[in-house]
Amino acid sequence: MGAALGLAGCETPRSGPMTREIEQDSTNPGDFPFRLVPVDVAVSGILLRVPDDSMSARGFFRPDRSPGGPVLGPGDVLSITVMEPASGGVFSGINSQSVGNQSAALVTLPELSVDSQGTISFPLVGSVHVGGLTTRQVASKLEDELKSRIIQPQVMVRLVGNLTNKVIIAGAVKSPGEFDVTAAGETLLQLVTRAGGPIVPPSDVVVELTRNGTTRSVRLQALINQPTADLKLKGGDFVNLAVKPRIYLIMGAIGRTTEAALPTEQLTLANALARNGGLIDMRADVKGVFVLRYETKQVISQLTPDQPADTPYVPVVYQFNFQATSGFFLADSFVLRDRDIVYLSNAPSVELQKFLDVFRVAVAPAFSAVGVAASVNNSLN
Repeated sequence: MGAALGLAGCETPRSGPMTREIEQDSTNPGDFPFRLVPVDVAVSGILLRVPDDSMSARGFFRPDRSPGGPVLGPGDVLSITVMEPASGGVFSGINSQSVGNQSAALVTLPELSVDSQGTISFPLVGSVHVGGLTTRQVASKLEDELKSRIIQPQVMVRLVGNLTNKVIIAGAVKSPGEFDVTAAGETLLQLVTRAGGPIVPPSDVVVELTRNGTTRSVRLQALINQPTADLKLKGGDFVNLAVKPRIYLIMGAIGRTTEAALPTEQLTLANALARNGGLIDMRADVKGVFVLRYETKQVISQLTPDQPADTPYVPVVYQFNFQATSGFFLADSFVLRDRDIVYLSNAPSVELQKFLDVFRVAVAPAFSAVGVAASVNNSLN
């Protein structure tokens, strides 16, 4: 009797909450409020219209489609060539070459370095600010300055010492290091390729780009899938490739808790259950199949319009009923996302059987002792 009373105050081991407990907790959540959303046709339709941001380039830096090359900064070295319309001009004798039977001369000046103020010292002109300009813009600026001294001057500027326009590619690439951004305007994917590419599948890599103190992330696979989202890198950019596999968890009445890789193609709840052996007939509650995830405030406003969200993200527990035929169709249209948790609740009969098993183990020795005592009394009488 004492053992039986003791069992009344303890709980039998189990893999998680019962279906009725989840339903009760949704109305009295305590310190962790969540939304319990039974999945029906309307809910399924809403979720199918919501894009999967984990494989989207939305929120990443916008591609810069403006023309031009890398801009100049302190430490860069320039090679500048001036074409004069005739020999014997103001720059004659400075590494000059005749062009077109001496009707014009090309004059290549000694290499010029951009100082800490972003300026160069140019003959006949003096100090010229070039910081933040492209080589084409510098050439145009010098031509304007020389027009009062040379008839129809033409200037060509090449970047021969590139210190400003370097980016760092680090993390999960085969050859991390420092790379130049040339006048061609290399994009993020081009420089990642130049660094040897990722050491793991692109779907498992998150690209973290830090620019001017701001860091934004995107999955490498999303950039590959959406080439228009690829952007040109700029000097000073820092790119880190972090390994963050897309996964989902499945636990409860499925045999054992499993962390599984989420493939690049869509994986539905029905597919996930099939891959993990399905529901255990003698254990799972067919009315208690749940998917736990965080949804945005915008999605919550559609799922539960009478309960608007007051935070950017809200924990949601989606409930499926496999006792109804529609539950199978709805599960086949429910697409799993990164970090989803699939939970299969135990059936009430399973919990009752667990309690009876513990009760039998705990009380049987007492009954055996009573039987022995009775036998002893009978023999004495």
